[in-house]
Amino acid sequence: MSKGKQPTWDDLAEVSSGNDDEEYDDVLNLDPGDSVVAEVRAIERNADRYDRDRFHLTRVDGEEPRYVSYFASASVTRPLDNADVGPGDVVGIKKDESSYTFTDDDGEEQEAYGFEVRIRDGGD
Repeated sequence: MSKGKQPTWDDLAEVSSGNDDEEYDDVLNLDPGDSVVAEVRAIERNADRYDRDRFHLTRVDGEEPRYVSYFASASVTRPLDNADVGPGDVVGIKKDESSYTFTDDDGEEQEAYGFEVRIRDGGD
């Protein structure tokens, strides 16, 4: 750093966060019965406080927004990992229409949804 006059806060230029860019990822939350078909762009492991994996996706099903992030539960991540899914692969994720209940470690009843996961096979 030079020994001359140091800049103040007002002397510095603003920098965009990227959130105003059209191609910035929106977080995808599937409603019961909804699905997404998309190409995987990247996978971030343990990306949130619940240690869910974040899949950066480009939708190929014609729905908007085109660029989305999807925080996947283990019921989605496990089959995708078993299929060795990575960037460039096309996946489908569908949330069940009906929920189920289970009792958690604290004895509390919880509601959850199952998911069906598909991949485009290499024979297309």
